[in-house]
Amino acid sequence: MVEEMAGLFFSPEMIAINLELNEEETEYFQNSVIMKDTSSRFVAAYFKGWLEAEISLRRAIKQSAMNGSSPSQQQMLNYQKEGKV
Repeated sequence: MVEEMAGLFFSPEMIAINLELNEEETEYFQNSVIMKDTSSRFVAAYFKGWLEAEISLRRAIKQSAMNGSSPSQQQMLNYQKEGKV
């Protein structure tokens, strides 16, 4: 469920609510996401879902850019700038 919800870009808080986590568990989950601490299976699932959806989305934007969409081309240029080391 975490992976699916993260893949739909739900916030960690909303995922915690859906999982019926208590206040302490919710805080731990949210802080672990912020710290990118994937030692927790929930956090690992969160990032896996998020990244898989992001990859699919970027592929669609790339295809649209290759087909001549100016907004998609601009978005790809933004991704390129963000990805530079």
